[in-house]
Amino acid sequence: MHGVFQCYVAEHPEMLVSPEAEEVFFNDEYPIFAAKHLMCAAAETGIPTNKIKHYFGTAAYEVAKLLLAQGHLNKGRNGLWAKGYPHKDVNFRGGLSQTTIKLVDAESGEELEEISEDIAHREVHPQAIYKRQDANGRMLTYQCISLDLNSKQAILKQTADSSLFTVAVTESETSSLTVLTDPVKLPLLFSEVSEVDDCQEYLTLSLSFGEVKHITSGYSLMTQIYEQTCLNKRCLNYKEPLPKEHRCPLCSKLTRKAVIVKTLSEEKFEQPFRTQFSAPMVKVAINSSAREFLQHNALETRTNLTRSGEPIPPGYQQLWEYSSTLIAIHSFGHQIMRALQLVARVDPKQVNFTVVKELGENNNYTGYFYDTSDGGNGAAEAVFKHLPKLAGAARAIARDCNCDTGCAKCLIQHGCLDGNTALLKQMGLLLLDAIASTGA
Repeated sequence: MHGVFQCYVAEHPEMLVSPEAEEVFFNDEYPIFAAKHLMCAAAETGIPTNKIKHYFGTAAYEVAKLLLAQGHLNKGRNGLWAKGYPHKDVNFRGGLSQTTIKLVDAESGEELEEISEDIAHREVHPQAIYKRQDANGRMLTYQCISLDLNSKQAILKQTADSSLFTVAVTESETSSLTVLTDPVKLPLLFSEVSEVDDCQEYLTLSLSFGEVKHITSGYSLMTQIYEQTCLNKRCLNYKEPLPKEHRCPLCSKLTRKAVIVKTLSEEKFEQPFRTQFSAPMVKVAINSSAREFLQHNALETRTNLTRSGEPIPPGYQQLWEYSSTLIAIHSFGHQIMRALQLVARVDPKQVNFTVVKELGENNNYTGYFYDTSDGGNGAAEAVFKHLPKLAGAARAIARDCNCDTGCAKCLIQHGCLDGNTALLKQMGLLLLDAIASTGA
C-alpha cells in the first residue's frame, strides 16, 4: 500500500511542491491517544498536575481524571505517576496490538514486508497464496509454507503459477454499541442534470462505537481460467468450461469467453484464528433509488457486452455473479481506502472495510469502515468527516490507473475480508463520481 501511495506521488510530483503543507492526521486529543501518552509520561518522569493541559491539551485533564478513578494513574505529592511499562500497549498504526508478522522469503531469507497479525490470519495462513508487487511493479505469487505466531514469522516460497489463489473462510460480525453523532445524508449525483435539492438517490453515513469479530476457520484453494462458457445462470453449464463450443449443448445459448473460477480444495484449520475488538466504525448505506440506478447500469453493461459477440473481458464477469449493489459498495470501500493517505494522512493499517448483507431485500448491502486498533485511532472518523473529498481523490487514483477493471494499484486490498471478490473498478467509480460531485 505504501508503494501505491509512492507511485501516485511519483506520477503527480506537483503534490510535493505546489500545495500547502499537509495537515498530518494525528489527533493528539483523541481520548485513546491522550490516555496512552499520559500513562507513558507518568511512568517515565511523572506529570505535575498543573502541567497536564500545557503538555497534553485541554481534553487530557478529563482523561487523567478518568484514569485516576479507574486506578490506572496514581496521585502523589509531585503529581501523577504510574507503574510498569505502558509503552508496550501504545499502537497508533493499526492492528490489535504492536504484534506484526514478518513475511520472509524461504530461499533468500529476505524480509519481504510486515503485516499485522489479524491480517496474517487471513492472508498468510499455512498454504495461503500471497501476491505482492516487487520494486519494479511486477506481481509475484508466493505460497506460505508456515506461519509461526510465536516467532512472528511467515515463511513464503515463490511459485510460478499465478492463476492460483486462496480465499480464507472468515465469519465477520459488526455491531454498533454507541451512536457517536447524528447520521449524515449525502445526495448522490449520478448525472450532470441531477439537482441536489430534489435528488432521489442518497447515501447515509452513521458514526458509532462498535464491536468487530472475525473468525477464520479455513480456506479454499482456487484457480481461474479464461475459457468459452455458458453465462446463462439457469443452465447447468453455467461457468463450466465449454472449449470450442459456440452454443451451449444444454440451453443452446451463445457461449462467451470469460474467467472461470474453480475450487481445487477446501481445508479447515484445527484451531480457528480469532479476532475481537471494539472501535469506532462508519456505516455506509444507499437508498433503494440508488440501488435501482446501480442495477440498471449493471444490466445495461451486461447487455452491451453480450450483444457485441466478443469475449467477456476479464473482471466484467463479476456482473453475472454478484449483486450490483455489493460490487459497487465493496469497490467504493476499497477505493476510498486507497485515498486516505492523500486526504487524511491515515496509515493503511489503521482502517479496514467490510460489506454486510442486510435482511429483507436481496440487493441491499451495507458497508462498514472501522478502525483496526482496539479502542480506535481516528481513521473511521476521518472517513465520516471527509468522504466527498476522499471520493474525489479516490476517483483520480482509479482513473489514473491504466488497468481495465481494477488491480493491486487501485482496487485490490490486502486484508480484504471477502477475498477481493465482487470488485469492479467501474462500479465503484459510479459511487465515487456521485459523491465527489456533491462536494465540488
